Amino acid sequence: MNRKQFLKIFFPSFGVILIYLWDRLTKNIFDSNFREKQTALTNDFPNGITLQKDFIIIKNKDKLKIFSSRCSHLGCRINNVNKNIFTCPCHGSQFDLNGIPIKGPAAKSLTELKFKMDSKQNQIIIFS
Repeated sequence: MNRKQFLKIFFPSFGVILIYLWDRLTKNIFDSNFREKQTALTNDFPNGITLQKDFIIIKNKDKLKIFSSRCSHLGCRINNVNKNIFTCPCHGSQFDLNGIPIKGPAAKSLTELKFKMDSKQNQIIIFS
């Protein structure tokens, strides 16, 4: 085998190996970033506001809204509600019942989370 024949075989093979390795390395990164986390909670919340570790649940009869409890400013966990206003303990951002900031420094709304009801298991499945 001469040098020219070797290079014709080597470079395409090397390219295929590089593409395979790149695919394997980036697949794990993209899969972990885009995989939705599901959390199941028992559907026994009273009407009103319930603060969970990761969620703010607002129930009004049959209507339900679920927000992430992480402040949109720097991600601190909101753990205080007073007169229907959520207050972040880190920098004092405040949000209304729709997750809209009413006092800064937060400029973005709280993240409203998608969910589905599982009536068979009497659970709420939250996607975050």
